[in-house]
Amino acid sequence: MSSASTAQRDSIFLHSPGHVARVAILIFACIFLAACAKQQPVQAPEKPASYPMTPEAAKVYYYLVLAEAAKTNDLRMGSEAIRQLLALNPVASVYVDAARFYTQRKESVLARDIVKRGLEAYPEHFELTMLLAETYLNEKRVDESIGILKDFIAKHPEDGAARQQLGQLLLSNNLFQEAADLLRQKSPVRNTPVTRYYLARAYVQLKKYKDAQAELKKAVQSEPEFVEAWAELAYVYELMKDYVAAEKTYEHILELGETSQEVWLRLIALNLKLNHPEKALTIAKEGPEDMGFVLQAATLFIDESFPEQARELLEPLAEMPSPPSEVFFHLALIAFNTDKDLPRAIELLENIPDHDRLWGKSVRFRTHMLFELKRYDEALELLEQGIKADPSEREFWDMRIDLLASLKRFDEAHAALDKALKRWPNDTELLFTRGSVYDLAGEREHALELMEQVITHDPEHPEALNYVGYSLADKGVDLDRALVLIESALKLEPEKAFIIDSLAWVHFKLGNLEQAWDAINRTIALGAKDPIIWEHYGDIAKAMGRKTDARKGYREALKLNPSNPDQLKKKLQGL
Repeated sequence: MSSASTAQRDSIFLHSPGHVARVAILIFACIFLAACAKQQPVQAPEKPASYPMTPEAAKVYYYLVLAEAAKTNDLRMGSEAIRQLLALNPVASVYVDAARFYTQRKESVLARDIVKRGLEAYPEHFELTMLLAETYLNEKRVDESIGILKDFIAKHPEDGAARQQLGQLLLSNNLFQEAADLLRQKSPVRNTPVTRYYLARAYVQLKKYKDAQAELKKAVQSEPEFVEAWAELAYVYELMKDYVAAEKTYEHILELGETSQEVWLRLIALNLKLNHPEKALTIAKEGPEDMGFVLQAATLFIDESFPEQARELLEPLAEMPSPPSEVFFHLALIAFNTDKDLPRAIELLENIPDHDRLWGKSVRFRTHMLFELKRYDEALELLEQGIKADPSEREFWDMRIDLLASLKRFDEAHAALDKALKRWPNDTELLFTRGSVYDLAGEREHALELMEQVITHDPEHPEALNYVGYSLADKGVDLDRALVLIESALKLEPEKAFIIDSLAWVHFKLGNLEQAWDAINRTIALGAKDPIIWEHYGDIAKAMGRKTDARKGYREALKLNPSNPDQLKKKLQGL
């Protein structure tokens, strides 16, 4: 990184120029203490009052006390040292060092008090002004901080450093247009590489990519090793979709000796966008010999649908001692998505230990695959292990209950629900699940009772509102309430096809055929693949005398493996 740009990026506010003078004082202190040590073989006392000191010696002593207080984070010791130093030598550098002691400990009020006292004595002091702005910024009082810097620049329009500081502050608070307006004004620093760099960053946020490109090119022409400006230029090329220029720029950054993993990863990503996976793979292999870097690179290949290259990076890692769990997880994804080899994916995931942060995710993934393979008992056993390992993980409970219900093991599902409800009493989602299990078992009255309980506990539960509303509509009872419930559900979930279907059905039952037809067509437009929805489409069309549409509805329903094919065939024949 270039020294000028690094200094600008490390802190919004410049460091004290008084540090050089303080080094000289500390050197003097060492000589002073060494002389004392020769005269007094015993340990030096904590307080200077035990023997007389000259004012110069006292200054050195209290600077050492302040340094020790900073090291040990002793606010009381530091405050006493500051009090003594300001009494002995109230110069600007002492005010600066005192304020920095407090700001570094997030004592903004104490720091601000010191700075204001300093500015009374030195009203035009740049660093004290910057520190005052910093104290407000630390309290998130951004407008006041910006105001202080603006006032200073108004009095000192030729002060380039203050202008740069304000530009950075505006940028960091997303005031991009204001930052651009400030940084492009004529000033002693207008054409410096650093100012051009920050101006370009403002232009990027304003989507003025060509202007940003022009500023950055001039910045790197003036300072060829300004790595941050090169990196921003590469990013601008990406935004402009000039991927070839972006790639060349990133390569140049590497030639400058930059070792940042981010640059290597951007190069890999660019080559993948250019559909050069083999070149991207070569870059990944030439990049930093760091396992974290290789994992990130492999993730890029997976995300861009180049699994074979990802596998080539990951398999050597899997052979190393104690590889990260991400290695096995990524390889399992490749086995699942690319190879369609579910047993191999399960085998890979079994390498993730139960104390690992990815273990819960691997349990869910393995359960899904075991279900796909019809290895139901193994799936249930795995979920039971998950619950024992982490009883607070709700998803394990939910998955186990859902799996038991789908296998029509309703008694076991209810037993699992009983245990879950002991842990989470009156949990509306668990109550809803219990109602769903009753519905799946054909016990519709029990299901309806549970759904009414859910609505009592949570009047804005869209699925429960829809269930009760649809159930009433299907029975043809209390249709006005059914309409209110379904419309309430739809306000909460306006794009859910099954709720819009319920709206169509209740309007059908109320005899509002035009509204029913409009709603069922909205449902179909959302891509619904449910035989009941298509049957409703057919029934509504038939009632409206739209026989062609009715035939379409019943035929589409028959294609979707309905539970009542004979009934649908009779409806078709009756048209």
